[in-house]
Amino acid sequence: MAFLFNWAEVEPDEYAMTTTDGSIVDLGERNYLRIDGNGDEDSVEFRRDATSMIALGEFLSEAPKHDITIASFRNFIHYPLMVNWYGDLHAPHERFQMRMKQPNFMPNEAVTAAIDQLRGKIPVVGDVTYERFKEGLEAQVSQTGLATPELVERLQMFIGNSPFVIEHGDDWHRELYLNDVSTLPQSQWQIILRQQISVADPVAARNFPIITN
Repeated sequence: MAFLFNWAEVEPDEYAMTTTDGSIVDLGERNYLRIDGNGDEDSVEFRRDATSMIALGEFLSEAPKHDITIASFRNFIHYPLMVNWYGDLHAPHERFQMRMKQPNFMPNEAVTAAIDQLRGKIPVVGDVTYERFKEGLEAQVSQTGLATPELVERLQMFIGNSPFVIEHGDDWHRELYLNDVSTLPQSQWQIILRQQISVADPVAARNFPIITN
């Protein structure tokens, strides 16, 4: 059986649902599908875009089956959705940037070919772009179900007890959804909440555990 790249097994620390007490990640520049929208988790636009991005991600993970040739292609499970939410953490979300990471071997031409094939069935994929994006240094916590004020407080307390500080205030944050938010009820969503941070105490930060990828 051909090797299957599974992000949950190969990169477990970056996508850990066990990080309930908080951890730090430092994530470099990678390839991402991206689509922008308005509304919160209950909005029609969010559900539509999530469904479309997951469909495109699954399609690209089976690119050779769709006559899309990719040099050095390896079988992989599509990555989770990652959403930048804009708006106060303690208020309903206003708008979003939705992304899905892609393997390093995925060329722009393959993404374009996949979008062209899917456009007739899923028109919104025509709005998807392909970009390089760097998450950078972030603090994260996880839980099952929607992000709650308690989860936000837990993340902020973790940062407050670390040698780091929140980088841009709380007018935006990042959420990863490790399972299928297009089909599952919100109570079952597996969420990792992330906030961009910077170093406040360089000496202490050197000895602080950081997950890099």
